[in-house]
Amino acid sequence: MMNFFDLKGEVAFVTGASKGLGKMFANTLAGAGAKVCLLSFEEEDLLRTEREMKDAGYDVMSCYADITDEQEVEKAVAACVERYGTIDILVNNAGIGRLNKAPQDTTLREWQKVIDINVNGSFICAKAAGKVMLEKQKGKIINMSSISGKVINKGVHGGSYDVSKQAVDGLTRALATEWAKYNINVNAIAPGYFMTDPNKEFFAADPGFYDLALSLIPAGHMAQPEDLAGTLLYLASHASDYVHGTIIQVDGGYMAW
Repeated sequence: MMNFFDLKGEVAFVTGASKGLGKMFANTLAGAGAKVCLLSFEEEDLLRTEREMKDAGYDVMSCYADITDEQEVEKAVAACVERYGTIDILVNNAGIGRLNKAPQDTTLREWQKVIDINVNGSFICAKAAGKVMLEKQKGKIINMSSISGKVINKGVHGGSYDVSKQAVDGLTRALATEWAKYNINVNAIAPGYFMTDPNKEFFAADPGFYDLALSLIPAGHMAQPEDLAGTLLYLASHASDYVHGTIIQVDGGYMAW
């Protein structure tokens, strides 16, 4: 039977790849056979991750860039293409977390920063990598949304983060409809509560919120970053060739209630 999840010969470009979910995504794709370009603006962590992946035997390179700077992103994409010849997979993972402030207490600058990184940054990266994919009419783009793209989570302030993730959902569908005819799949992953470092800090600062969030998850436990690996491989591989504009929830059943 065909191995749908074999990525040998594919080139992946992963943003926010220096640590956390991005690092896990990069290792998952490399483990499936892909060559990987790591992108981050956290240079020390980026170089450490590149070194660790090379030590593991993976074919990997790194690029330092701010995803809100179109010229920096285009330069990074060009460097990846120069090294590997193309980009087959974009994982639009880089982003900024929740600013847990009431709307009336949020400054315009704070609001704009979240929108700029999560929405404009995702568009800039999709546009730059998309141009490469359009040339050869082949590609997979995986955006990072959230269950906050569909609901305002109970126990936290709704605001710029939720709006940004709803915009990512819209961006996903817009690009999917534009590029599906060119054999480019654009989809998104919408995680629920995962035990990433930012969330661990968030929960530690508010144990009551941890208990509330846990009570809202039918599965009865928080997810670990590796719980997203299968969904990532599905969307990055031939298994999802007829999937366009879909946002896949990975939330332990949170949205079922």
